[in-house]
Amino acid sequence: MVAAYPVIHAWRFDGVGGGKPLTWSEIQASNVTKLQPFWLYLNRNADPATHWIQTRSGVESSAVKALLANETRPRCSRFNDGAVLLLRSVNENEGHDFHDMVALRLWVDATGVVSLRGRRMYFVEEVFHALENGNGPKTPAELLVTFLERLTGRMEPILEHMRSQIEELESYTLTERDPYDARRDGPRIRQQLGRLRVAAVAMRRYLSPQKEAITRLMSEEFSWMGPEYKPRLHEVINETTRHMEDLDEIRDTAGIIQDSVANVVNEGLNDLLFKLTMMSAFFMPLSFVVGWFGSNVSGLYLNTDSAWFPTEHGFTLEGIILVVIGAIEVWFFKRLKWL
Repeated sequence: MVAAYPVIHAWRFDGVGGGKPLTWSEIQASNVTKLQPFWLYLNRNADPATHWIQTRSGVESSAVKALLANETRPRCSRFNDGAVLLLRSVNENEGHDFHDMVALRLWVDATGVVSLRGRRMYFVEEVFHALENGNGPKTPAELLVTFLERLTGRMEPILEHMRSQIEELESYTLTERDPYDARRDGPRIRQQLGRLRVAAVAMRRYLSPQKEAITRLMSEEFSWMGPEYKPRLHEVINETTRHMEDLDEIRDTAGIIQDSVANVVNEGLNDLLFKLTMMSAFFMPLSFVVGWFGSNVSGLYLNTDSAWFPTEHGFTLEGIILVVIGAIEVWFFKRLKWL
């Protein structure tokens, strides 16, 4: 749970990569235009922050509604010379799934950037530390572009980890293994593949509209967005496209491996059932012979007191009959290529 402090970071740019931090008291006491150029990083879960945005930020009411919506999907909407950007980043918070992507809400215009978050985003912390050290973004537009670059770049280690998992599982399925091992490992592998597919689908769901949002941002002509940022935005779009292609490949490869594992398991089960069937087919005639001659019942065939075939060598004769029948069965099964 994020602490209910209204402001997480607040900064006034000096135009050379640094500036000075702002306090919540300064923000409340001043008009927004007096703080420019600024960056406010507010806690969406804090009532004072949402109240300030609604009443004193100067942001249009329709834009405020978009910023404070409970559920969002990535998009870029223009309001006069300002823009609302709703973005998604991988979840790096401990105890959470990385594909449970966290939302970053931004209002950007010529005066500055107002950003809101519900859960912690580590790449934003890195940008703030860069500003503290005097080597951060120089303008609100550069801050926005830096956010987009770092947000997109944050996905690369996640995708690399997913690709390595897929490669390990793929090499496992290509290795010839005992059917018992396949049946034993099958559920674990299918579960791991299922998690990878769910993660790929969940991330792909947000990356597609996010690419469209960044593309629209690049195509719009804002007074505060200089042409020097267009190439950087173009690289972000290309990188996002590559991430989408990687996710598609991971999802499709996971599906293929999952089918392959299911086939291996089914083949193992079929092989086991075939062996059991062969054993049943082999012993069925033998059981019939033993039951017919009644080896353990007096008075029946091949016993000394039998009324039909009295003999003292009944057990030996029955054993010979069973061996002959067994040999005939083996020959017959081999002719049918069952053995």
